[in-house]
Amino acid sequence: MNKKQLWDITEVCNMLGTTSRTLRFYEEKGLIKSTTEGLSHRRCYTEQQLAQIINVLSLRKMGLSLKAISQLLAKDIDLRDAVLSKRVEIYASVHSNLQELERLNGVLARIEAGQDVFQKEADKEFFIAPTELSKRCAQAIVNGEHNALYEHISPRLLQYMPREVYIAVRADTLSPLGEFVCFDGEEIEGEYNQIHRFHAKYTKAGLLITLVIYNEKIDGLWLGYYDTAERRNV
Repeated sequence: MNKKQLWDITEVCNMLGTTSRTLRFYEEKGLIKSTTEGLSHRRCYTEQQLAQIINVLSLRKMGLSLKAISQLLAKDIDLRDAVLSKRVEIYASVHSNLQELERLNGVLARIEAGQDVFQKEADKEFFIAPTELSKRCAQAIVNGEHNALYEHISPRLLQYMPREVYIAVRADTLSPLGEFVCFDGEEIEGEYNQIHRFHAKYTKAGLLITLVIYNEKIDGLWLGYYDTAERRNV
């Protein structure tokens, strides 16, 4: 092989802004390969191997784990599935952090008001269970029972969320979650107990279902993600 067709590890590191330690680690994990040259067996890279390094570094910048990259290279998953899974992870983390921020803001407000932060607020001392309506609708969302859900959609929400739009959004939201496991939490919020949230646990992540109930109809519906690990600590 002509020497000009090889890139020395130092050249590659300078070119791509990485370190030799990183490249050796990726090679140990089977993500990239190298070509040794001379008596020193110094690592060098062919054009094809260099392209593989660039791909791996790009995927890492996207935030994909080494496991996901390995599965991509083995063609066990495609890039779209890997990106969707990472997006779920980020959304779940954001939701968890926002909840934590809300709790801290509440504690800070009580401290500044001179209140006992260890005493529950009067309106939260008793848990109010979600209604049978919201439970049935949450189950219909998980089961893909669109007709059963849309029997309870308000006319106003129907204008903003036609059935075909909901079906497409649901499919996109649930696609990276894996198999449904169970419901592992439900909450009611709002001044009139109109906001009902359900935590649906899946094998890969959690689906957060938020429903707004008004006049015995679903007047608002949002699908998001939550961190199942965080729920285990609740």
